[in-house]
Amino acid sequence: MPYQANISQVVETDVLVVGGGSAGATAAIAAARQGAKTLLVERYGFLGGISTQVLDTFYGFYTPGTQARKVIGGIPDDIVAALADQGKVIYRPNTYGAGQGITYDPQALKIIWERLAQQAGVRLLYHSFVMDVVTIGERITGVIAATKAGLLQINAKTIIDASGDADVAAAAGVPFEFAGEQVQSLTTTFHLINVDVERAAKVSKNDLHERMAQAIGSGRYDLPRREGSVHINPLPGVMVTNMTRVGNIDATDPFQLTQAEIEGRRQAEEYARFLVDWVPGYEHADMGALSHQIGVRESRRIFGD
Repeated sequence: MPYQANISQVVETDVLVVGGGSAGATAAIAAARQGAKTLLVERYGFLGGISTQVLDTFYGFYTPGTQARKVIGGIPDDIVAALADQGKVIYRPNTYGAGQGITYDPQALKIIWERLAQQAGVRLLYHSFVMDVVTIGERITGVIAATKAGLLQINAKTIIDASGDADVAAAAGVPFEFAGEQVQSLTTTFHLINVDVERAAKVSKNDLHERMAQAIGSGRYDLPRREGSVHINPLPGVMVTNMTRVGNIDATDPFQLTQAEIEGRRQAEEYARFLVDWVPGYEHADMGALSHQIGVRESRRIFGD
């Protein structure tokens, strides 16, 4: 017989935020602070999105260049202040031309995002994936979320799509385009522990790339990207990488995304082996953590009004 599904529960809210990344968590906190009944739906068991799953540095707080000028405040400032209170922040001046970076401990950030959301009065719903929308005419009035308890319908006066891939907008029929032929690559980041940070930090980016070229030339390493970077972290003995590159992937295709995850981890293991074998300070390093998922830079692009 044709597939049918029943709605197990219906929830009402003023503001629904789909996706608990930096944008979604900030939007939810802002709405709740203004007194709106706010529900945030997140597919994982924690907030932060890429900021806690993949990366450990905020960029964009300061203008690029050597003369850093702060241009971001508000809730992001609250986040950084909470990290700083715990000694979990390092300010890295004009890193790679992107302006001053704010490097942090992602595990501490998970708790801080959550604490600020709860203090604001945000209702959190983890382990739930929005799969469809409810519409009346051209207006989205709710979403259907898949949960372990069945399908949940969430009706809301305002819906904010912070899914990262415009999932809500696409399901509602909002016109969009895909990233195109030159879609940005995906990256699996990893943390190395037991690093002699003082020695490792003295290796310049150019020196790192020269060693990488020599390692590739030896024929014993499969390093698809001959660039990449490694940087310090607030935690002792830890260095964090941005090295792997997985290209030509449609991140909205689950089969392609699965292969990208597998390839990203394969590359991470290979780059870690290179660092241990070729770069001073990493002789006794071990893989401390892999990104929770592969980092996706772009997928759908919606057309606005």
